[in-house]
Amino acid sequence: MRRLLLLSCALLLSACSSKVTNIKEDRDTLSKADEGYLLIGIETNRSLKAIYIDGPKSLVLTAKDIRSGSNYILANLPLGDYTITRLNLNRYSYLEFDNDEESWQFTLSAKKINYVGHLDISTIGFWYTRSHIVLENRSSEALQYMEQNFPTILSGRSLNYGGPGEDSFFDYLEQTFSQQEAK
Repeated sequence: MRRLLLLSCALLLSACSSKVTNIKEDRDTLSKADEGYLLIGIETNRSLKAIYIDGPKSLVLTAKDIRSGSNYILANLPLGDYTITRLNLNRYSYLEFDNDEESWQFTLSAKKINYVGHLDISTIGFWYTRSHIVLENRSSEALQYMEQNFPTILSGRSLNYGGPGEDSFFDYLEQTFSQQEAK
């Protein structure tokens, strides 16, 4: 009975979530006014099975979504507020997060590249593991990643920080470039 209940819950979770299409080519694919780019960094010392995100479009990010040789996922999604709700560390262990906690929430803005943070997962132990998980802001690293891997998309879209807390780094850069171009 217990296995049947677990299987039912797993099927329910996977039926409600859709897989995201990770952008692999440097071609701007935003076509709708109510979409934006999601850019999230992932750093972990163990294999990561899946990240579940609830929002206007509930989705599952898997290890396959991470571009080869990269720790970032870039995808276009509907605008709105999203929350990281669950991390599957492997086949048997997972972590669930409180939906009301602001440190796991982010927002996507229209027609922008929305960097939402870097999901840093450090796990220690083998049989009895402990994990330290934080969604931290590494805006300068995200900018460098976009400049190196997606310069065409970056030239047509502005970067925006949509993660927890506030950051004016991208606004500062945009103002600085505007002032330099005006001279």
